[in-house]
Amino acid sequence: MLYKHPDLHLHSNVSDGSDTPLELLEKVRSSDIDIFSLTDHDTYGGCREIEEKLKPGDPAFLGGIELSCRDALGKYHILGYCYDVNKKSIQDAAEVTHKARRDKALNRLRFLEEEHHFVFTDEEKRELLENENPGKPHFVALLLKKGYVKDKAEGFELMNGFHGKDKKLTPEEAIDAILKADGIPVLAHGILEDGSGLLSEEQLSERVSRLKGMGLMGLECYYSSYTEEQTRIMLSMAEKYNLLITAGSDYHGKNKAVPLGSSGTPDPQLMNRFYLAVSFLLDK
Repeated sequence: MLYKHPDLHLHSNVSDGSDTPLELLEKVRSSDIDIFSLTDHDTYGGCREIEEKLKPGDPAFLGGIELSCRDALGKYHILGYCYDVNKKSIQDAAEVTHKARRDKALNRLRFLEEEHHFVFTDEEKRELLENENPGKPHFVALLLKKGYVKDKAEGFELMNGFHGKDKKLTPEEAIDAILKADGIPVLAHGILEDGSGLLSEEQLSERVSRLKGMGLMGLECYYSSYTEEQTRIMLSMAEKYNLLITAGSDYHGKNKAVPLGSSGTPDPQLMNRFYLAVSFLLDK
């Protein structure tokens, strides 16, 4: 089956989105999306909640995850689709990235207290750290509540001033963990690096070539923030390196100005190889 309105990159409040998994499911049901994936950072928990509530006639659903990676050459986000959540490799990888995110949250708190002299109560800190995967949106919400910033833009700009040295997986480790769990590793928002940068076409090609050698199987060629030219470049890379093509919005609810389902204008024919690769799940 060819799907016309995919969104294979969504986040819930199990990581750094604002919607609960079930709120997200209801929004997907009310949209024109016909296939979707929840790709929360470092956890499958939200996917389980959605799987338990799926009904006949719902849009097709693929379990997913997003792993943050870094090596000497830069930052990467690797999406994993249709993996076996019970495999040790993916559980270990998620644990490493989850712990890194928790450690980074503690370091961000120290940064705000020591560099900006902001004051937080013990209760505020506890509530922040009780989030499954505390990230920038949670910190920005707290800064707004305390009146330390005037709007979200100022909050994110302030948080971008923090440069921690938290431990991360290498992209090779992330790809290997997904493959060993029988999943499909895909490079998220490729030309935009980790989502906040910008690579040249030559840099992207070098990166994709290396990742393909590590076992990368796909590229997110349609994405909410791509220009038409960037989409063309991503599609060209997928063809050059014979990689699967996916599409995603990177929706975070109220925590990011990205509408649900805004995955560009994906060509169903170009994405058909990906659909065939996951057909064992879609046919269930």
